Amino acid sequence: MHNNKLVHLLESFGRREMTRFREFAFSPYFNKHEEVRKLIAYLSDIFPRFDEKRCHRETVFQALFPGQPHDQARLALLFTYSLRLAGHFLKVEQMEQASPFQEIYLLEQLRNKKQYQLYEKALKKALETQRKSKTKDGSWYYQQYLAASEADKYFNTISERRTDDSIQEKQHFLDRFYLVEKLRDACEMQVRSRILKVSYSDPLREKALEAVEAHFEELGKEPAIAMYYWLYRMVSNPASSYYFEALQALNQHQSALPVVEQKTIYNYLQNYCIQKINAGEEQFLAEIFKLYQAQLEQGLLLEHGLLSEWHYKNIVTTGIRLREMDWVRNFIDGYRDKLPEEARDNAYRFNLASYFYAIRQYDEVLRLLTQVEYRDLRYSLGAKALLLRTYYDLDEFEALSSLADSFKQYLHRNQLMADVRREGYHNLFKLTRRAANLRANIGYYTKEKSKKELLRLQHGIEKAGAIFNKTWLMEKIEHLEAML
Repeated sequence: MHNNKLVHLLESFGRREMTRFREFAFSPYFNKHEEVRKLIAYLSDIFPRFDEKRCHRETVFQALFPGQPHDQARLALLFTYSLRLAGHFLKVEQMEQASPFQEIYLLEQLRNKKQYQLYEKALKKALETQRKSKTKDGSWYYQQYLAASEADKYFNTISERRTDDSIQEKQHFLDRFYLVEKLRDACEMQVRSRILKVSYSDPLREKALEAVEAHFEELGKEPAIAMYYWLYRMVSNPASSYYFEALQALNQHQSALPVVEQKTIYNYLQNYCIQKINAGEEQFLAEIFKLYQAQLEQGLLLEHGLLSEWHYKNIVTTGIRLREMDWVRNFIDGYRDKLPEEARDNAYRFNLASYFYAIRQYDEVLRLLTQVEYRDLRYSLGAKALLLRTYYDLDEFEALSSLADSFKQYLHRNQLMADVRREGYHNLFKLTRRAANLRANIGYYTKEKSKKELLRLQHGIEKAGAIFNKTWLMEKIEHLEAML
């Protein structure tokens, strides 16, 4: 039963969560089935070692019912009941984490039971707690809407002729919740439609945008609305002015947004910068570098205290392109211990090799690249491309030619590589080899032949599709042109 659904679910639990589930199963309020308790106790005892031997159906059955003949139907039923109980446990756990919604459910129960004195006290407490919140995202507006809606139901229940603002507040927060969600989804739909080549129907989007613009003096003060309004304008319009409006909105409202939302917003801004950089607008290199630095300062790039090796690489690459060499070296060393342990040495050596290449310490590049393990395709490709550039700059043309030959075989063996990646690296190696051949023979060719070969090479670059490290290659072509 190693592949059982319950076992798969429990494999996703942490130790503390498994202990709580066991306590949950032994609570008579939630579960009175003694055999279910036995099964969950057994699974808790072997957690997290859910291997084939410990989870074999006969092993489990004998652990629960020693000495009894195996009854698979009985065991299967226990697993079914336990899986249902695990689902109930997850609902309760989620409810425990959703304290604002718990208050709403309490209010509804007190109102239905006509416990009005307790109700009014609980309502006052719920409103005070919610409005002390430092964050004002879509979830906050929704909680405010639910509280106002509950207060309005209470007003209708007691039928007193007095002034009450709850229905007005209900509409106030409902509008803002709707606009936040509408604008957030509009941003995501715009991005997905471009990436996935799909079309989404959203007939009320323009009405929502018009509403925000018509009341921007008021709605523009709402952090989430202002933020997603400018983000939508940024992702749907090529004018770079919207990027700076969105960045200004982030600087103004960031503290009022939850951390998870801040990360999403930075991701939108980074992707916009990447599009601009790919379109040749190099000034956005400095912008994305500032975004990386801001996130590092605030710890937004860390997950459980660790920095992704790919964030690490992207930051190093950006810093090198901007020639922020002192900063890059300090970053490489300073964040080494924050890399995931299994990737730490590889990521550190590869990025340090990139740094040494940028400052032309080629011996260090070659030393470090021999220590990089090529288990990950991205490291393998990146290291080979860096080695190619190093051989070119060292005039090691025979080594470069041998590397290009072996790389051609490498591409042939890796048939699962994405077509764009395969094309980009294939063109880099092929065209660099031709450039190296011209450079090696430029003193032997006639000037006319050298110019002819250079022209052929330039035409080859123009006709090629994707080329990785194209900026570097073009610099080498310009250098060859200056030699003629």
